Amino acid sequence: MYKFENLNQTLIGMCQELTRVGVPRDVRGFSTVEIPHPVMIEISNPTDRYITIPQRKWNKYLPWAESLWIALGLNDVDELPGKYCKGLHKYADNGKFWRAGYGPRIRSYTGLGTDICISNPLHRGVWSGFVRNIDQLEYVILALKRDINTRQAIIEIGDPVKDDFTYTLNGAYEIKQTVDYPCTRSVQFMMVDGALNSTVYIRSNDILYGMSAVNITNFTLMQEYVANIMNVPVGKYYHVANNLHMYDNQRDAVNELAAMNVADYPSRHGRWTYPSRIPTLEKFDQLCLQLYHAEKLIYNGECDEFIATGNDLFDDWTKVFLHHRTETSVPIPAFANPYLNDLFNVQ
Repeated sequence: MYKFENLNQTLIGMCQELTRVGVPRDVRGFSTVEIPHPVMIEISNPTDRYITIPQRKWNKYLPWAESLWIALGLNDVDELPGKYCKGLHKYADNGKFWRAGYGPRIRSYTGLGTDICISNPLHRGVWSGFVRNIDQLEYVILALKRDINTRQAIIEIGDPVKDDFTYTLNGAYEIKQTVDYPCTRSVQFMMVDGALNSTVYIRSNDILYGMSAVNITNFTLMQEYVANIMNVPVGKYYHVANNLHMYDNQRDAVNELAAMNVADYPSRHGRWTYPSRIPTLEKFDQLCLQLYHAEKLIYNGECDEFIATGNDLFDDWTKVFLHHRTETSVPIPAFANPYLNDLFNVQ
């Protein structure tokens, strides 16, 4: 297991490991260098989820846009992430929707509405029942409320019905051909030593454009707002990547990061969490919708004014989008989160 305090250290340390033990592999026409075994990373302070290493040139807006997109259950690239990172449309089969987008799979997972009981192998492909949409975020919160020590608070993102095969009207099928196959497969929350840990399993993880760009920030933020709703402390974050790799055109960037010192990037503010509570998932959804509409106005230049939501997490989320509009003439208050003040150079 690789142990780090925060995301900065994780990026440097895993770049060092890639350059030390990485082996080449050609995948789908791309030359990659990968760690030749599954990787488990422990981050002891997941609230320090921001990259402040200048050489990384981190897009500090994209994780917030994508996190809101996921929380809302969306997968239309134009709605949020495509505005903050050009080129994301190429990862959609139809140029618009990420069929493997995590939002709908977390907030509106579609599957059979009845349990499957099979005692004859000839009946394996026959089913009956009705389709039901499952809000897995709601399930996690209810599972934790029912038993705070449960080991069942898990979100499934992989969906074999959608991801494995393509069927034709005559019943023929073949392995699905898609540019958008889900990398993250599951997210589990579990109380350990009085705090909420989170473990994310990813089948394949690019160190620059996946792991450090959005994945860890997205899922540690989810860990924090689930802990906030549950009114429990944030624990540790575990990132399990079965295949952690870089692409050949990333060698120079990875080598530059690998030459840095992990110890130079400690967490300056400790484990800082948002003090104001989100009492229920319903309130969380209300705040997400409010922010969704505010972001549209801000992005389109129709609102340059900061309007407080009454919740410091969502106030900071709003300020991130306001900072993206650098031409705003209205002063933006400092962030509640000192890590964001460091990231945005706010005094």
